[in-house]
Amino acid sequence: MTRRAASRSRRPDRTFSAERAFTQVERIAVAPHPVGTAEHARVRDHLVGELRRLGLKPEVQEAVGVAPRGERGEPVTAGRVYNIVAVIPGTAPTGRVFVTAHYDSVPEGPGANDDGAGTASAIETARALVAAGTRLRNDVVFLITDAEETGLLGSEAFVKHHPLAQGRNVVLNNEARGSKGPVLMFRSTEPNAGLISTYGSAAPMPVADSVYAELMKLLNNDTDFTAFEPGGMAVLDSAYANAGTLYHSVLDDPAHVDLAALQQMGDNTLALVRAFGSADLARLTSGNDNLVYFNLPPGLLIRYPAWAATGLAVLALLAALALILLARRRGVVTLRRTLLGTALALIPIAAGAGAGVYFWDLLKAIRPALNGTATTTPYRPELLWLAVLTLATTILITWYALLRRRIGTTELSLGILTWAALLALGLGIVSPGASHLAAWPTLGAALGGLAALPCPPRRRTLALTTGLVPAALILLPSAWNTLPTGLQYVGYAPIPLMILFTGLLLPLIETVWPHRRSPLIPLTALTVSIALLAAGLLIEPFDKEHPRRTSLAYGLDADTAAVRALTVEGRTITADPAGFAFHAPGPGGVEATLTVAATNDKLRLRVTDISPNPSEMSALPGFIPPPNWLFLGDTKISVTKAYPL
Repeated sequence: MTRRAASRSRRPDRTFSAERAFTQVERIAVAPHPVGTAEHARVRDHLVGELRRLGLKPEVQEAVGVAPRGERGEPVTAGRVYNIVAVIPGTAPTGRVFVTAHYDSVPEGPGANDDGAGTASAIETARALVAAGTRLRNDVVFLITDAEETGLLGSEAFVKHHPLAQGRNVVLNNEARGSKGPVLMFRSTEPNAGLISTYGSAAPMPVADSVYAELMKLLNNDTDFTAFEPGGMAVLDSAYANAGTLYHSVLDDPAHVDLAALQQMGDNTLALVRAFGSADLARLTSGNDNLVYFNLPPGLLIRYPAWAATGLAVLALLAALALILLARRRGVVTLRRTLLGTALALIPIAAGAGAGVYFWDLLKAIRPALNGTATTTPYRPELLWLAVLTLATTILITWYALLRRRIGTTELSLGILTWAALLALGLGIVSPGASHLAAWPTLGAALGGLAALPCPPRRRTLALTTGLVPAALILLPSAWNTLPTGLQYVGYAPIPLMILFTGLLLPLIETVWPHRRSPLIPLTALTVSIALLAAGLLIEPFDKEHPRRTSLAYGLDADTAAVRALTVEGRTITADPAGFAFHAPGPGGVEATLTVAATNDKLRLRVTDISPNPSEMSALPGFIPPPNWLFLGDTKISVTKAYPL
């Protein structure tokens, strides 16, 4: 949807309008508004005023938030926060439904997508509910958190101190890690059976896959979810992530907000608020069941109990073993060659994982300026994404070309199928949310092979093709859809999934494989991969319209500290010698009590005033602005003074 098309659409007052929400984005994302700045206070005042204009009674919760502890040796992060809270009371509450987003931005960008879009969606959702004129069964709470970018401080303070955090709560948290694309519900708290079932039936455009929840356990990507979950709140975490280069950059402005993504975010949020708001949350959030879930065309959300994942994987493994035994009985394969083919099938799997680990490093070695690319996603990534998938295909096809005559096509394909079945079983036991990626394709391919064995050649191809339908519907979209996670992570999912799909495709590939000049096939695939990679790097722009991030720090003095604990306004924060950082102390500062370890040595307290705002760099002596194809991000201006105690 273009802005012009959206402006022509006239949506009823009771529905969500991306056009109306976008006007909020324009007012929020005027300039960077990190915590503690005048622009941050302006945005807060604007949001409070908008909620009052809707007839609500917003409260500003002032508190001290403390970030969840990171690695040992890192400073503890704390700060003064101002959360915005507004409630639409329910008629007979069984709990509360929260619509959450954060209103602070990073210092280097206006935060139109992250998280102006989520904040605007909350305001527009509140407007639509008020316009409907009818109250829901459960309370609806609009929580616009503060200081998410500095360490989830606002959400931590809310969970720790606010009475509304207690009780039975369902949270719809909206975020952005890019500037367009489908709004993906990428993780939930567990147990999640009630949450996912409601999401799948109520959201008009449900886009979700439990494999992302499993990936999030491996990747270091936090949202306010990280603070809400330990507080006992049931959470659905959603975001769009395409065009990730704009994430946390100067280009995260209203001009780069996609109205189609904003509309999907709002439509899903409003529908889910009404569904959860009318439900008995006591029943919905009870139980211990989790679901496996994923999308199939046309927009279906398939879901089934996680406990069934192991049974499904066992069924896939039994089907694969049955295919091997029947093929051996019919004399199609020998057991020795099948075992050898299974052992050799580890080669493309390992080679693909290795290529994925070093792929991004290779790109940066060729074009060093890619070091400043946010989320390891270039501005024009599509050709590089295709290069990743063709590289995976090249690895598998090369392996096949070298071994097909020595081992046999059927033995090699059965080897891939066996590993796919074992992968499905392993995931079904250890990581059920990702098990569908291997279980359904394996089961389909095995059943297709069983059906093809007794068939004449013409029907055999049809049976094999039919058996590969689950692989085509699950593996190909998953390989493509996980690419926006970042080119640094292509070894986690895109390359292994593409190798698995191509491996299952081998029986069909063999039917069109030429008997002469067969080496031309892997050579052609390699040439295409290199051409796509070269073209992708060549078209990647480096100019003022497509700037790269660079870092700059300015500091004075550098002493060590021996602080062990900090008490700020009644909150005790443990710290090691790395110290602590306190954000947005306010014009009056903060009163702190320090507790230190007993020592016979003299103590020195090192106090550092830190500003992460790039705009303040220009006032420093000797500062030279970067060229127009770079922008300052991750900056730090620090002035330190030591005090003997």
